[in-house]
Amino acid sequence: MIQTPLVEVKRLSVDYVIRAGLLGRHKHHIRALDQIDLDIRPGETLGVVGESGCGKTTLGRSLLRLVPASSGQVLFEGQDILRLDKTDLRRLRPEMQIVFQNPFSSLNPRLNVLDLVAEPLRTHTRLKEAERAARVEALLGEVGLSAEHLKRYPHQLSGGQAQRVALARALALNPKFLVLDEPTSALDVSVQAQIINLLVQLQRSHGLTYLFISHDLSLVQHISDRIAVMYLGQIVELASSQAIFQRPSHPYTQALLASTPLPDPDSGRTRIILAGSVPSPADPPSGCRFHTRCPYVMDICRSTAPQPHFIGEGHQAVCHLLE
Repeated sequence: MIQTPLVEVKRLSVDYVIRAGLLGRHKHHIRALDQIDLDIRPGETLGVVGESGCGKTTLGRSLLRLVPASSGQVLFEGQDILRLDKTDLRRLRPEMQIVFQNPFSSLNPRLNVLDLVAEPLRTHTRLKEAERAARVEALLGEVGLSAEHLKRYPHQLSGGQAQRVALARALALNPKFLVLDEPTSALDVSVQAQIINLLVQLQRSHGLTYLFISHDLSLVQHISDRIAVMYLGQIVELASSQAIFQRPSHPYTQALLASTPLPDPDSGRTRIILAGSVPSPADPPSGCRFHTRCPYVMDICRSTAPQPHFIGEGHQAVCHLLE
């Protein structure tokens, strides 16, 4: 039985405007996302990986309409959130939440933990003060904190504790969908494992659906059901976590996996060295965007953009080599 997607993305594009010249009269458009097609199924974790600047964070924020889209659709339970007015979007906000990379930049330093976690409850519910306090204390217990943290301010918390507060805040309104924007990259390695295990536990207990953005391929492999590999604003490969790590089909995916450190120095794995650096999204290459760094580049790659090719069930990649 095929599940109806919780989130469905159709031809989504996001442009940023750069102003230059006298009084900023000259506009230059940078396409951060280019014609993204994607679906996220209920209860799954979709990992998103790629180099810095490839559009991972823009994708996550555009799904919540935190950045404006230039074109396309974002359907949440069949409803296009890009077409909603402010009133309808406000009603939908409790269903979709985000956890940011740096918890200290996402938490108001002037509010204590009680007020931080209670803030969405004050905004979206009619709970009385005592009910809000009880709800906050229960949420803190779920994320591994105790009542003694209620009166603390963000600067009095460790990185792991602050991220747990951010998680409790995101869970306050019982959302269905969470965007996790590199939620462990600012934490120590030992704390990273604790937060990942907590995310898995919370997903099971609340029936959550995750979009998990990260640079760390080992984390993505551990937590994700499927993985989308992004390069310069486009998804170049999408497959199950197992297929991505066992049968990577796009040259960029192969290079990413080959760059992952292994604990065994004698593993015999061949390192793939990509030439040059990532092109500027302000002036992307013609044809295949990866052709300037691809070790298998052909003449057609320089002139014609490749189309998605289906390799197996649920496994697709965008590359001329697969034709």
